[in-house]
Amino acid sequence: MIRTDGVTGVRLWLLAGAAVSAAVAGALALAGVPVLDALLVAALAGGLPTLSVAQLAVLGRVQVDRLAAYGSSMLSLAVIGVTAAVVGSRARGSGGMGFVLLPWPALLAWTSVIVVAGLILVLLFHVAARALGYTESPLLRHLLPRTRKEKGVFAVLSLAAGLGEETAYRGYLITVLAPLTGFVGAATLSSAVFGVLHVYQGWLGIPRTALLGGLLAWGFLASGSLWPAILAHAIIDLIAGIVLGERLAGPWPSAERGGIDTVAPPTGSGRN
Repeated sequence: MIRTDGVTGVRLWLLAGAAVSAAVAGALALAGVPVLDALLVAALAGGLPTLSVAQLAVLGRVQVDRLAAYGSSMLSLAVIGVTAAVVGSRARGSGGMGFVLLPWPALLAWTSVIVVAGLILVLLFHVAARALGYTESPLLRHLLPRTRKEKGVFAVLSLAAGLGEETAYRGYLITVLAPLTGFVGAATLSSAVFGVLHVYQGWLGIPRTALLGGLLAWGFLASGSLWPAILAHAIIDLIAGIVLGERLAGPWPSAERGGIDTVAPPTGSGRN
C-alpha cells in the first residue's frame, strides 16, 4: 500500500513538472517557436523527465509486473514517437527530422560504429561501478527479462524504444532546439533530458544514458540520417538487456527489496 508521504511526494513532483513545462513553453513561445512545438518540447524536456522521477516514489512501494511494465512502456513510446513525428514533419517534413534513407553500406557502417561505441561505454561504466563498489538499482535489475516470453516482449520493446525515443529526442527535439542553441547545444540538452528520463536505472544510469544519448545524437548529426541511431539504439538495448543483462547488472535478486517483487530466474531459461 502506498503511504501518504509517497503520494505527497508524487504530487509535489507533478506540480514541479507542470511548473517547469509551463516555464519552458513560455520561454520558447517568446523566442518565436510555434506554440505547438513549444508545448511538445515542454512536455518532452520538462514534463516527462519530472514524471519519471515522480514514478520512483510509487515503483519503490508496489510490485512491478515486468510484462505489464513492458506493455505500458511500448504504449508510451508509441505516443511520444507518433506525436513527435506528426508535429515535427508538419513544418520540416520527414527529411528535416532525419528520416533520410542511406545506402546500405553507409547505414551498416554508421550503425555498427554507434553500436560498438555504445557497448564499450556500457562496459566502461560497468567496470568503473565494480571498482567503486556500486551496484545497479534493484528496480533496473528486476525489470530485466528472464523468461523466454519476457525476452520476446523485451525485444519488441527495444525496437519500440529505438524508433520512439530517437524520433522524439533526436529527430524532433534536436531539430527544434538547434535554431536557438546550435546543434551542439541542442544535442547536449536532449542528451541530459534523456538521462533524467532513465532515472529508474539509478544514479549510475543517468550519466550512462545521457552519454549514450550524446553518442546517438552524434550518429544522427554526423550521418545526416536518423536511421543509424534508431537501429543502434534498438540493438544496444537488445544486447545489454537480453544477452548481457545478468552479467552487467549482477545476479538476480532473491528477496523482496523496497516493495519490488524480485523473483529468481527460472531454471534453464536461456537490458539499458
